[in-house]
Amino acid sequence: MTTLDPPSPARRLSAENRREQILEAASALFIEKGFEAVGMNDIARALQTSRPTVYGYFTSTEDMLRALLAGRLPAMWERLRPLLPTSGEFHAGTFSALFLALLHERELLLLLHSGGGPIFREQRADFLRQLQEWTTPYRRAEARQPQTLHLITLLLEAAAVEAVRGEQSEAEALAQAQTIGQFIAGGVAGLSSEIQLS
Repeated sequence: MTTLDPPSPARRLSAENRREQILEAASALFIEKGFEAVGMNDIARALQTSRPTVYGYFTSTEDMLRALLAGRLPAMWERLRPLLPTSGEFHAGTFSALFLALLHERELLLLLHSGGGPIFREQRADFLRQLQEWTTPYRRAEARQPQTLHLITLLLEAAAVEAVRGEQSEAEALAQAQTIGQFIAGGVAGLSSEIQLS
């Protein structure tokens, strides 16, 4: 017969761990219910803690959102950086790889689309601007037109958001990535032909 170890006393979380726990709960609630529908009470309830505890770390849900995005966006850009070609040319495979990498950023994409207020419009615009800036130096001259870059980044982001909202199998995601890569590369090649014909 074995004896069970006595339960360990509840440990207090460090300030950093508690802060991260609050951010994780906030992120999950923002994605599930929509940012505007979540209040400090909801976050405290989800954590089974008091509102003053939550307020001790953040003054508002907007502060939480800013902290979430400030912590997660730079890490995402670092994960995407190796996908950018060093040869100066994008190919269908590059766009496919970027799309698949965005699919792995499910929580961040859903968080960016969990609200419609000014903070979200600003953050989504910054996200698209950054994606466009990152890809600009690698594009052929004909694809560097601002409207072309903007359309490409919108397509990548919108398709990725739609994919992470649905339940896609890995095979479906791979097929969609290949289609998107070919579609974008074909469009850029079409622009090249158009420019040569002019």
